[in-house]
Amino acid sequence: MINRPNDVLAITFTCLIYCSKYTTLLTDSENRLLVFPSMKPNKRVEVVQLNNVMDTMLERAGVENQEYTGPTKMHKLLHILKKEQTIYNTVFHELIRQVSVDCADRGELLSKIRERYVQMLDQIARQMIDFYKDLVTQRVMDQRILEELYNFKNVIEELTRELCLVRAHDNKLTKEAEKAHKDLAQALLDAEKNAKILEEYHDLYTLQRGRMENDIKQLMAERDIWSSATYELALKVIEKNRVILAKRLYLNEKGWSKYAKHFIILLSTKDTSDLALLQKLTQKWRNLVKKFKQELEDNEESTREKLQLIKDGFIKCQQFFRNNMNASSLNEGNTVASMLSDFKQWQKILNEDKEKYTGDFLVSKYDSLKIIKYLQENWTDIGFGIFRRHKSMEGEMPPEQQYMEDIVKSIRKLYKEFEIRINGDNGLSKIVPSLISSLDFCSFKLESLLEFPEGFLEEWEELNVKINEMKLQLDTLLRIIGTVPQSLDMDSGSVLQAHIFNMIQQWLLKIGNEINNGNIELQRHVDELHISMIQWMVNLLILMVPDFTDQDTLPKLEEESDEKREVGVAKLELDATALAKKLAQYSSYLISCCKGMATAMALSIAGSLQKNPAKELHDLDRMKKECYEWITTCSHLLSGMKGRKIKLLTTEEKEHLFEDEDSIKEFIESEVDTPFKEDEEESKEVEKPEKEQKEEKVEKPSASPEKEKLIRFIGEDENVHSRPLFGTDMLFSWRESANQGTLASKYVEAMAIIEHTQKKLIEVENRARQAEEKFDDVSEKLHFTLIRNKELEDMLKSREEPEGEGENGEKGEGEENEEEEEEEIRQGESSSKFLKKESQHKEGAVNAKSKTRTKSNNKMKPKQQP
Repeated sequence: MINRPNDVLAITFTCLIYCSKYTTLLTDSENRLLVFPSMKPNKRVEVVQLNNVMDTMLERAGVENQEYTGPTKMHKLLHILKKEQTIYNTVFHELIRQVSVDCADRGELLSKIRERYVQMLDQIARQMIDFYKDLVTQRVMDQRILEELYNFKNVIEELTRELCLVRAHDNKLTKEAEKAHKDLAQALLDAEKNAKILEEYHDLYTLQRGRMENDIKQLMAERDIWSSATYELALKVIEKNRVILAKRLYLNEKGWSKYAKHFIILLSTKDTSDLALLQKLTQKWRNLVKKFKQELEDNEESTREKLQLIKDGFIKCQQFFRNNMNASSLNEGNTVASMLSDFKQWQKILNEDKEKYTGDFLVSKYDSLKIIKYLQENWTDIGFGIFRRHKSMEGEMPPEQQYMEDIVKSIRKLYKEFEIRINGDNGLSKIVPSLISSLDFCSFKLESLLEFPEGFLEEWEELNVKINEMKLQLDTLLRIIGTVPQSLDMDSGSVLQAHIFNMIQQWLLKIGNEINNGNIELQRHVDELHISMIQWMVNLLILMVPDFTDQDTLPKLEEESDEKREVGVAKLELDATALAKKLAQYSSYLISCCKGMATAMALSIAGSLQKNPAKELHDLDRMKKECYEWITTCSHLLSGMKGRKIKLLTTEEKEHLFEDEDSIKEFIESEVDTPFKEDEEESKEVEKPEKEQKEEKVEKPSASPEKEKLIRFIGEDENVHSRPLFGTDMLFSWRESANQGTLASKYVEAMAIIEHTQKKLIEVENRARQAEEKFDDVSEKLHFTLIRNKELEDMLKSREEPEGEGENGEKGEGEENEEEEEEEIRQGESSSKFLKKESQHKEGAVNAKSKTRTKSNNKMKPKQQP
C-alpha cells in the first residue's frame, strides 16, 4: 500500500465530491464563477458565503414558485418542495464536503443522514400524492352520490306529482263510474220499457203478418186459378184459331229460360267452389313460401355466424403475431400448431358451406321451389278459368286478370331472388372457393413455418397480406349474404313478399266481388229476356187471333182494323229483330262461359265411370237449339203475317251462335229440306179463292151419294190440313202458269241442277265403294301378313328358348299372340269404320251442298220473273 500525504488525500476526495451530481458552481456578487471545493481547511467565510448562496437560491425558487401555476394547490406545494429539496441537498452536500475536510467519517455520517432524510421526504411526498388522489376520488364519489341523491329527490318529487295525478284521475274515474252506474240503471229501466213496447209491437206485427200471409195465400190461389184458366182458354184459342206455332214458341221460351237459369246456378256453384279452393291454395302457397324463406334465412344466418367466427379468428391471429414477433415466443406452447388446426377447421367449415351451393342441399331446395311453383300454377289456372267464365259480352277479360298478371310477375321476381340466394349467384359461389384456396395457402405456410421457424418474418409478411385479403373477402361475404344484385332492380325479399301477399288478398276480394256481380248481371239479363219474350208472344197472340163481334156491338171499320194490324205487325217485327239479336248474343255469351266448365264436368264424370257424363254438354246444345227454334218460329210467324219471308238473324249472327259446323248443318238443313217454298206460297195465293169457292160448294147439300176421299197432312204452321186425294184442281196453278210460260225457265234450271247433282252423287258413291273395296283388300292382306309374322316370331322364339321352359311358356305366348291378333283386328276394324264414316260424311256434305244449291236456285227464280 502506498502512503500519501494529507494534501494529496484532500485533493482526491475533493475531486470525487466535485465530480458528483451535487457539485455546484457558485457565483459571487461579481457574477464570476467560484469553484468549490477548496483545498484549504474550512473557514468561516465559506460558511457565510454558503449561507448567502442558499438565501439567494431560496429567493429565486420562491419567485419561480409564484410564477408556477399548477392544476391544484397540491401540485404547487409539491413543486415548491421539490425546488427547496434540491437547494437543501446542494447546501447539505457542501456542508458535508466542508466537514469532510476535517473528518471524513463525520462527513460520511452526515451524508448518510442526508440520504435517509431525502428518502423520508420523498416517501412523504408520494404518500401525500396518494392521499390527494384518494381525496380527489372521494370527492368525485361524493359528488356522484350527491347527484344521485339529487336525482333520487327529483324522481321522488316526480313520482309524488304522478301519484297526485293518479289519485285525481282515480277520483274522476270513480265519479264517472258512479255516474255510468246510474246511467246504466236508468238505461236498464228504459230497456225494460222498450222491451215491453217491442213485445207489444211484435205481437201486433205477428197478427198483421198472419193476416197478410192469409191474403197472399188467397191471392196466390186466385192467381193460380186465373193462370190455369187463362192457360186453358189460350189452348182453346190456339186450337180454335189453329195457331200451333204460338204454342211451340211458348214451349221454346220456357225451355230456354229453364236451361239458362240452370246454367247460371251451375256457374255460380262452380265459381263458389273455385273461389273456396283458390283461397285454400293461396293460403297453402303462402305458408310454403314463408317456410321456404325462413329455412333460407336460417341457413344464411348460420353461414353468417360461421364467417364472422372465421373473421374474428383472423383478427386474433394478426393481434397475436403483432405482439410476438420473434420465433422463440411462437414456439412456446405450440402456438403455430394450434393456429394450423384452426385454419384447417375453418377450411372444413367453408367446404361444408360450399356444398350447399352445389350438392344435394341445392337439389332439395330446387325441389321445394318447384313444389311452390307447381302450387302457384294450380291456383293461377283456377283464376284464369274463373276469368274465362266471366268475360264481358264483347269478349274482353275482366280487369282482375291484369291484376293477376302483375301478381305473377312479382312472384317470378321473388322466385328469381330465391334462386339467386340458394345457388349463390349473388357472389357467394365465387368468393367462397377463392377463400378456401387462400386458407389452403395459409395452412401450407404454417406447416412450413413449423418445419423451418428461421424464416418467420418473411412467412409472416406473406401470411399477413393473405389474411388481409381474406378479411376483405369475408367483409364482402357478410355484406352480400341474403341480398341480390342491385342491377336486377328488385325490392328486398321481405318487402316484396309482403307486397305479394297483400296483392293476393286484394285480388281474392276483387274476384269475389266480380263473381257476385257477374252472376247477378247474368240473372238480370235472363229475367229481362224472359219478360220481353213473354210480352212479345202475348202481343203476337193478340194480333193473330181474329176479332169476333156480337149482335149487340158495332163492327169495326176494315180500314182501321187493317191499319192497326199493319202497325202491330211492324212493331212486332222490330221488337222481334232486336229481341232475336239480344237472345242470340246472350245465348252465345252464356254458352261460351259455360262450355269449358261443362266439358271439364263431363271428363270428370266419365273418369269416375258414372252414367250420362255428357249431360251438361247436351243441355248446352238443347239451350242453343231452343234459342234457334224460338227465333225460327218467330220468323215463320212473322213471315206468315207479313206474306213474305223475314230473317231475324244474319248469316254472321247464326255462325256466331253456332260455332261448330255440325251444329250449323243440323239446324239449317231443316230450312233446306223445304224446297220451293216460294212456289208453294204463290200456289197457295192462287188456291185461296178456289178454296173459298169449294167451301161454299161444300156447304150446299150434294146430291151425289159418293163421298170424296180426303187425305190429311201437316202444313207449315204444324196444323193438320185436309185435301182431296184425287183432286183435279191440285195442280191448277202449276198448269196455268206452265201454259202461260212463266214456270218453264225455272223448271228447266231446276231439272238441270238436279240431274247434275245426281251425277255427282253417283260418282261420289262409286269412288266411295271402290275405296271401301280397296281398303277391305288391303286390310285382309295386312291381317294375313301380321298372322304370318307372328307365326314366324313364335317359331324363332321356340328355337331359341330351352326345351324345358318351352312347355310352360307356350300357353302364355299363345294367349299373348291371340290377344295381339285380336287387338290388330280391332284396329283394322276401327280404321275401316273410320274410313266408312269419312265416306258417309263426304256423301252427307255433297247432299247438303246439293240441297243448298237447289234452295239458292229457288231463291233466284222469283227474281228472274218479270
